[in-house]
Amino acid sequence: MKLEVALAELKGVRVALAFAPPAWVAPGVGDVLLERLRPHFPTLPVMLVAVHRHGVRAHAAFQAQALVAGEDVAHLPRTVIDLDIAPAPPNEPPPF
Repeated sequence: MKLEVALAELKGVRVALAFAPPAWVAPGVGDVLLERLRPHFPTLPVMLVAVHRHGVRAHAAFQAQALVAGEDVAHLPRTVIDLDIAPAPPNEPPPF
């Protein structure tokens, strides 16, 4: 399964954004997808986003909608990751 992702600083918080289909940006299926994304971004909070014509829908284990409110996430540079391939080990140790 491949997803487009981006790194951004939203309201002073650096986060990883995964651009998922709108049906997946919700509790339940979204929580499962967030768990699959965490190994790819071990030191960052991860949120799911779906860009709509009139705004952005977001889901995460924190107040995601408050972070994306008023932000232009639709035009962030994105890369594609394959969730079926394990991420490479980090070059740096965790910050804790």
